[in-house]
Amino acid sequence: MDPEAASPVYNVRSMIRAAAHFDRSQWADFVRNQVPPEQRQAMLSHLQSGCSRCNNTKDLLERFATICKCETAYRIPVDVERSVKAFFALNRQPKVSFLQRILGSSLYDSYDDPQPVGLRAGHQINRHVLFQAGDYSVDLRFEHERGSASMVMVGQIANRRTPEELMAHVPVILFSGSRELTRSLSNSFGEFQMEYTPQANLNLRVPLEARGQELEVVLNDRGAD
Repeated sequence: MDPEAASPVYNVRSMIRAAAHFDRSQWADFVRNQVPPEQRQAMLSHLQSGCSRCNNTKDLLERFATICKCETAYRIPVDVERSVKAFFALNRQPKVSFLQRILGSSLYDSYDDPQPVGLRAGHQINRHVLFQAGDYSVDLRFEHERGSASMVMVGQIANRRTPEELMAHVPVILFSGSRELTRSLSNSFGEFQMEYTPQANLNLRVPLEARGQELEVVLNDRGAD
């Protein structure tokens, strides 16, 4: 056996001759110091031989690695991260066709409360309606300024069976028939608010994708219009 063939120097020279160029994955390992010493020496020798193609690849990956290191130094504030996630959750279209529809029934309607004789209504019309839909309650309050074309709905979603369940960042969508009018997103207490113009066939839907369910309450026959 030729003693020179067994020497590290001979092996490095063989690698240089065998590899006209090194690929990007090898240069990516090179700039991250993830290659064995023998291969690293072979790659350095290849660069020193004047290969512009591999030099450009190595320089590009070095700049990219530097950017990546700088990115790891950033810490996104928790409130900013929460706001961004909430924004995408609000605008994500739920796959409602795959959700089990649970229709809510009325437990309470303030319109049914007896009014004192002779009491005159003020400039603002208020109404409070409570629905039950499966394990959940949907508590709604409506406010309508006389002479205004819009209605304000303030609501809260809660799990009646397990009240400790957080109903945060749940989309709440108002429809007129099958046409979406507006939508909101619940806060950490399950509360939401939306403003809309009263129309026919109003219904409120709350997709609960994690449970494979969608709550629905019909509003028009509750006097919400």
